[in-house]
Amino acid sequence: MEDRLIPTPRTLDDVDIRSRELIGRGWGKLERFTFRHRRFDGSWSDLVTRDMYTIGEVAMVIPYDPALDAVVLIEQFRACGLVYDEATWLFEAVAGIVDPGETPLEVAHREALEETGCVIGEPVHITTAWSSPGGYGERTHIYAARADLSRIGGIHGLAHEHEDIRAVVVPLAEAQAATMDGRIRDAKTFLMIQWLSANKTKIK
Repeated sequence: MEDRLIPTPRTLDDVDIRSRELIGRGWGKLERFTFRHRRFDGSWSDLVTRDMYTIGEVAMVIPYDPALDAVVLIEQFRACGLVYDEATWLFEAVAGIVDPGETPLEVAHREALEETGCVIGEPVHITTAWSSPGGYGERTHIYAARADLSRIGGIHGLAHEHEDIRAVVVPLAEAQAATMDGRIRDAKTFLMIQWLSANKTKIK
């Protein structure tokens, strides 16, 4: 049987960028790219124009306590639902933007403390993923890490970043159930919980 999950070898030599234009800036930036790319048959595509919105590179971590077989998740308001006239307070894993001079691992440690009050052990790298590759340039480094969650909870966040974050410790089994019944609606957090459920013995 043909192995179809071997990535096609590609480099930037296979992308011909004709223009890159900044068309909007706010919290993030909106860029318009015009390009052509190498097709699978070796020919070049027609010129394509795509708009990409990027806030930054992100690190996410899900703290896990083996003694409790529990994780800590955070709940906060997200503006995404306003597009659809929906109030979206979402449960998510800890996350933060990688600032200049920081590594994703440093961000994972910093954000776990800021958003939940917990100190994590050495993070295990799950994957590096694209959140929504059709139009969003966010690249996310995803981790799981050991933590003592016996005294974790409450309200957290930085006032100058307008954060109002509720930390919730739940059994891993409940978090997994929440991916099935609709309580977990952030795709990256869904992935992290499913990975942890299958690989929790790797968190030491």
